Amino acid sequence: MSRRQVVGKRGAVRTAGMAMLLLLGGLGVLPGATPADAATLTVNSTDDRSDSNPGDGACRTSRGECTLRAAVEEANRLPGPDTIRFNISGNRVHTIDIDEPLVLADRSGGTTIDGYSQSGASVNTHALESNADIRIEVTTNDDLDHMFLITSPANTIRGLSIYGDSRRRIELLGEEADGNRFLGNFVGFSTDLSETSNGGDGLEMNLGPDQNVIGTADRADRNVFSGNGSWGVRINHGETSRNIVENNIFGLGPRMEELATTQRGGIDLQWWTWANYVTGNLFAGLRSQGVDLSHSVTNTVVVNNRFGTYADGNSASDETELRWGLTFKDNPTRSYVADNVFANATESALYSRHNYNAPSIVANNRIGVGSGGAALPNERALLLRGHDDLYIGNIIANNDEGIFVSDDTFDPNADNTNFPSEETLRNRLRQNQYYNNDNFDLEFDDDFVPHDGIDAPEITDIGSGVVYGEACSRCEVEIYVSGTVRGNGELQLDRNVSGTGAGYIGRVEADRSGNWGLAHAGLLAQKTVTALAIDGDGNTSEFSDGVRVSSGRATVGPNADSSLAPVAVPAAPPRPPAYQVETFSCSYANGQLSWDNERAPEYYLRAVAADGSEQYLGARTGTGSAVPEADGYRVTHWARGFAVNAICDGPGDVAGFTCSVSGGTLSWTDQGVDQYFIRLVDNRGNDTFHSSASGTRVNVPSANSYQVIHWVGGRNIATCSR
Repeated sequence: MSRRQVVGKRGAVRTAGMAMLLLLGGLGVLPGATPADAATLTVNSTDDRSDSNPGDGACRTSRGECTLRAAVEEANRLPGPDTIRFNISGNRVHTIDIDEPLVLADRSGGTTIDGYSQSGASVNTHALESNADIRIEVTTNDDLDHMFLITSPANTIRGLSIYGDSRRRIELLGEEADGNRFLGNFVGFSTDLSETSNGGDGLEMNLGPDQNVIGTADRADRNVFSGNGSWGVRINHGETSRNIVENNIFGLGPRMEELATTQRGGIDLQWWTWANYVTGNLFAGLRSQGVDLSHSVTNTVVVNNRFGTYADGNSASDETELRWGLTFKDNPTRSYVADNVFANATESALYSRHNYNAPSIVANNRIGVGSGGAALPNERALLLRGHDDLYIGNIIANNDEGIFVSDDTFDPNADNTNFPSEETLRNRLRQNQYYNNDNFDLEFDDDFVPHDGIDAPEITDIGSGVVYGEACSRCEVEIYVSGTVRGNGELQLDRNVSGTGAGYIGRVEADRSGNWGLAHAGLLAQKTVTALAIDGDGNTSEFSDGVRVSSGRATVGPNADSSLAPVAVPAAPPRPPAYQVETFSCSYANGQLSWDNERAPEYYLRAVAADGSEQYLGARTGTGSAVPEADGYRVTHWARGFAVNAICDGPGDVAGFTCSVSGGTLSWTDQGVDQYFIRLVDNRGNDTFHSSASGTRVNVPSANSYQVIHWVGGRNIATCSR
C-alpha cells in the first residue's frame, strides 16, 4: 500500500494511509479518490450557503453554486490537501458576509484558501509598505466568537481581507493547529479602508498551536493587522510555541494611512508560551504597546522591528505614536530583544511593569534614533524594573529621559500581596551610548534602593592617556567619553557635553581596595570622561561626575591597566525550525496493528472513524497490538518532547449497520458494542451530540436526520432521516 506523509504535531509527522474514506449517509468511497489526490475547489458566489452533499467531491450548494463555505465543508471531507480558488464574476472587490464561523479541520492534508486567484488581485511588491490588490473580503455582522477557526495542521490563508463584528477574526486552536501559514492578508479593515472591526483581535493562537507562520520575509507575504479594536496577533497558553510573526504592519494602513479605529496593540504574548519569534515588523499608530511580553512567557525573540516610526524606520509623526514600544510584565523570562528601532513612545520605549521580571537580553537597539540616524525622541527610553537583565550596545539618545531605574511596583499604593517580593537587582548596563537626552541619561529612583544602592565610582586623577579612580572592591569599571551629536548626525566627543556616556572607551577591574586605573589612547586632552561601576553580583551604578582630561601628560601609575576586551553581545537564538516531516508508519492486517519501533516508552492507540472522530484504545509498550476493526488507526508516541503520529488504514466497510426513525424513536441494528452515540443533524449538515445509549433504540427530538456511531465492524456511522 502506498503511503504519503503529512505533517504532524510540533514539527513531527504523520504517515497517512486511509485509502478508503467512508462518507456520511453511506455514500461510499469517492470514485478514483486516494489519499494522494489534491482537490481544487473554485468559489464562484459571494453567498454563504452550505454544500448540499459534503464529501461528494463537488462544491455545490442547493442552488448549484460554489460558495466559500461549501468549499471549506467539502475540503474538510476530502482526503489529502485541497486548494480553494476564486472565480467570481465582476472586476471589483467581492464581499462574502458570513453568518457562522468557517472551520478548517481536515487533518488528512492542509487546505489552501487563495484569494489572489481572483481575477484582478495581485500581491504586494513594495519594499516597506503594502500595495497588494485584494479582491476577496470576508466579513460578518453577527458578533461571532471567531470568523475562521483552524484546528488542523498545514493550512494556508492568503489574499483575503478579513474584518467584522467578532471576538477574533482568525483563531488557531489546539495542539493540532500546527504549521499553518497566513500570508498577504488584510486583517481588521476593508480593502477601501472604509470599514474596520471596532473590537476583538485579528489573529489568536490558543492552547498549543506550534510552528505557524504569520508573514515571511517575502514582500508578497506581508500581512497588515490594523483596525482591530484590541490586538493584531495574540499568542496564548502554555504549549503555543515556535511561531514566527515576520514582516507585517501593525496599526497603520497598508500605505501608512491612519484608520478610523485605532488598534490597541501589535502582538500580545502571554501565559507561558515559549520560543516565539517576532522579526521585521512595523508597529505604529497604536493606543498601547507594539509588543507585550507577560505572564511567564519564555525565550521570546524580538529582533529587527520598527516601533513608532513610518515604514522607513527613520521618520515619525503624531500618526505613528504609541504609548510603549515593548513591555515586560508579570515575569517574562529569557527574552531576547535586539536590533530594533524604538521611537515616538509617549511613555517609555521599553517598560518593565514589575520588579520581579526575570532575566532578559536587550542589545544593539536604537532608542530615540532612527535606522538612518534621525532623532526620533521618546518620552523615556527605558523604565527598568526587575532582575538579572543585560542591556548592552544600545544607543539611547534624543529622549526626554534616558534610563530610569526603580524598585517601585506598577502601583505602590495598591494591594501588592499577590505579587512576588522581588527587587530591582543585578541588571548590567554595558557598553551603551547615551547622548542628547534632555533630563538625564541614567538615573536611580531616590525613593527606593535599586541595585543594592551601589555607589557611582569616583575619578580621582586624569591626564592625557590615563585615568585613575576609586570604586567598590573588585567592581568592574566602564569608562566613557561625554559628547553630543552635530546637526549632520555625527557624534562629537568634546567639551560641548550633552551625554554622560556618548562614547564607550574601555573597562577595567578595581582591586580589592577599590582602586582602578585605565591607560587608553582615547583619553585625549579636553575630553570629558565619566565612569560607572558593576559589582560582582551584576548591579550597575549611576554615572560618576564628569572630569575634563587635562592638557598635560599624566604619569601612568602602577595600577593603570589596559582595557579589558569588550563584552560580547550574546548571539540571537536561532529561528524556530520549519514544520518538519519525520518517518513513522503503521499497518493493519488480520486484527493486528503494527508500527515502527521508535524506542518510545509507550505508544497510544486510537481508532479513527470515517468522519475523523476517534476512540482511545489504550497504551502499549510494544510495537503491535490486537485491535477491533475500524476505518483507520492512529498511533502516537512522545519523542524529544513532541507528539508523533502514524495513521494507517483499517479493514474498511465489512459489516452492515443501519438505523431508522419512527414516531420519535430511533432504532438501529445491534453491532454488539457497549455503547452507541447519537447525534442530531440539521439541514446544513451541522451535527450536535444528543446522548449515548447502551441499547439499540432511543427517543429523540425532531431533526432533519440522525447519526448512530459505534467503534467496531469497520463502518462506524449509520445515518437515517425522519
